[in-house]
Amino acid sequence: MAVDEAVVSVSPGETRIALLDGGQVIEFMVDRGAVAPGDIVEGRVLEMMPALNAAFVEIGEPLPAYLAKPSGLSVGSKTLVEIAVAARPGKGAEAKAAPAEAKPIRHAPVARALVLHPDIVHVTVDDRAALAEMRSIFPDATCNPHCFIDSGAADALDEALARRVVLPSSVALDFAETAAATVIDIDGAGQAPAAANAAALPAIARHLRLRGIAGHILIDVIPTRDRRKLMKLVEAMRAAVAEDPAPAQVAGHTPLGMIEMTRRRSGPSLAEIMLEPLSAMPNPLTLALDGVRAVLQETAARPGTAFALALPPRAVSELRARPAVMAETGRRLGRPLTLVERRDIDMFAVEELAR
Repeated sequence: MAVDEAVVSVSPGETRIALLDGGQVIEFMVDRGAVAPGDIVEGRVLEMMPALNAAFVEIGEPLPAYLAKPSGLSVGSKTLVEIAVAARPGKGAEAKAAPAEAKPIRHAPVARALVLHPDIVHVTVDDRAALAEMRSIFPDATCNPHCFIDSGAADALDEALARRVVLPSSVALDFAETAAATVIDIDGAGQAPAAANAAALPAIARHLRLRGIAGHILIDVIPTRDRRKLMKLVEAMRAAVAEDPAPAQVAGHTPLGMIEMTRRRSGPSLAEIMLEPLSAMPNPLTLALDGVRAVLQETAARPGTAFALALPPRAVSELRARPAVMAETGRRLGRPLTLVERRDIDMFAVEELAR
């Protein structure tokens, strides 16, 4: 599936990019300023690990990067590294030595998308303030404040973050991501096993890419006693992921009849970025940034009206720890963002300020 369109939603602290093929959303990129694959950054060696031929390098992120095959380095050395795999919860980025002639560079999210998907012919952004920057990267970029909704990207993102997805055939898929593996269960909704499995496997392949799921994956298919039919399901899954740009290897099936596979990791999944661990609830940063988006949208819809953003305490702390996000939000509002800490809510609320 070739990406031919990018729909971009920009707000302080976050850029969301939906990648489409023929009008269908097939992948998301969510950028919150962390280093990403292809970025080249300067780091300082914190620890050498000779037994592993590796080092830990401080790169300005919460966790140090793991640098494979360091050459001529020692603790305290400064070095340029190229990010190979972005950081995920509890695990720092993976890096390699940057080319000798390289200079530090952090790629803009849309520029990164265009490098990865050179067939993109349409770029639409929902923020007029970001349009000039978009056009410096993609001259034909256009602006539509509602493009994320109009394109179906907003609904697709909700679907990609849901623990359970019901397909048009009524077959349902349940996703459980853990640090060790992702388990996907097929609920046949009373259908014959062959029909339910046939409907589920292509949808699972789509969701692996849509959700950015990688690493070890187990698919609990509707059981069949016939091992030949199980092998046909394994082959069907191999066919379903054949066009995935992230290399996927379907190893076979386990003794208990689960399809076992791996998908190459380049960074955190959508759930790892946006949700609480092992939960379908937004994490505090996602909640805070969603609230900022809502305040900006309400202000645009009702000029001259001032709004406050009410959030649970942890989400307020996330925003206050990001002065650049607060400053950019204030610039767009024309006044400082008013935050209200509320312990009686678990989502955000946009509240009109008294005149």
